[in-house]
Amino acid sequence: MTTAARRVAAALAASALLCGGLALSPGAAEAATPSPHVSHTAPAAHAYKRRPADAGLYGATNPAADGVTRQSLAMLGLYAANMRPAGSAIRWLQAQQCADGSFTPYRAQAAAPCAPTAARDTTATALGMQALASVGGQGPRLVAALNWLRTQQNADGGWGSAPGAPTNASSTSLVIGTIAMMGSRPSSVRSPFTGNQGYDALVGLALPCSVSHGAGAFAAALAAPGQWPVADARSTADALLGGIGKRYVAAPVQPGPAPVCDPAGAASPEGVARNGAAYLAPLLTPAGAHLTTASGAADPSATADAVVAMCAAGYGRKATGALHWLEANTAAWAKRTGPAAYAQLIFAAHTAGVDPADFGGVDLVKKLEATGPPAAPRPVPKPTGSAAASAGAGATPGAGPTASPSPTPSEAAMNPAAVTPAADADDSPVLSGAVWWVAIALIVLIAAGVVVVNRRSAHGRPRG
Repeated sequence: MTTAARRVAAALAASALLCGGLALSPGAAEAATPSPHVSHTAPAAHAYKRRPADAGLYGATNPAADGVTRQSLAMLGLYAANMRPAGSAIRWLQAQQCADGSFTPYRAQAAAPCAPTAARDTTATALGMQALASVGGQGPRLVAALNWLRTQQNADGGWGSAPGAPTNASSTSLVIGTIAMMGSRPSSVRSPFTGNQGYDALVGLALPCSVSHGAGAFAAALAAPGQWPVADARSTADALLGGIGKRYVAAPVQPGPAPVCDPAGAASPEGVARNGAAYLAPLLTPAGAHLTTASGAADPSATADAVVAMCAAGYGRKATGALHWLEANTAAWAKRTGPAAYAQLIFAAHTAGVDPADFGGVDLVKKLEATGPPAAPRPVPKPTGSAAASAGAGATPGAGPTASPSPTPSEAAMNPAAVTPAADADDSPVLSGAVWWVAIALIVLIAAGVVVVNRRSAHGRPRG
């Protein structure tokens, strides 16, 4: 088979996978669903001697449980601050990706193929995609990861934290934001079992406005039969961000009216998501100012998520108290927790329009840089004329919360359509299925025309 034919065959296979997905037999669900977020406590204090292969890794603690997640968050945090990670950091994350496109929490032997039994991780895969997209030139890797995520979609349209795990609001919202980053409509990615999409799963986790406790909130996961779903603030923040199709590196929106839990909002996924903002708003006022864990302890990680979601949805005024609380109370937490915590605070500052280099007197960018290989400033692309016009429209005073903002430079460049090919990527043009058959037909017609002309010329020549 020729090289061109092999490329065409690969393109056809990829197209079929993207369009239809693959139905895999779900594996056994994990007994406990790991949180896709940064813990509010310090990492476990295990003796860990840094391996030479981890020279490009951010953070000094044992990466066994969170290596890919914290690396991805760190790279995205630098990106939001207009910095480019070192080449060694990018290569470390690339080496963690399995051949099927997925990521595990951490691969100590990255040079060896991923074992079929290795625990794949939905959160790590989605965050790894976002981080790789931020540095450019990763098209084939992004497509492979998206293909894998499609195979892990549950019958209700959502995603669990791992293959076979039940759907949860945070993982589903993260994947929705990642699909949107790829330039696709999240509603176009449907379960091969039922045709349900991610938004369907989020709607199924939402509490109605009619309940007396938790009106508009989201549950972390579906309730057991016979039990009522329990409102979860962190899951609500994540579902708000995912429900409006955005991700951690999100442009701020001109603040509009305060959110209200509207029963009519249940008619659309975005309406359901915005009802979640009505649940969050009282929790983020100056009186409360922050979210808490189930035990009642302050949760800086969840609070940072909530600030990002509220600001990205156009409700930034209702998150001002939480933003100030983060500025005043998270320095010690971030120092204990490491690069992922600094990244989350950078996301909150970025979406709220606050300088991350002076966040409550702390330079979050320098703190994050100090946890890994040296980063470098990257040139900020200038917006095009149409983008500038959109930005002006999005910043019009009095604009409603549903106004579509022009992305900031860091968010705009996340679109893989603007990604330049990697140096080792095969960027030669590959014909899609339809175009390929058209090309074959044209070649056949041209060949037939040449034969007819030659025959006519032969019959018309004088003899002798």
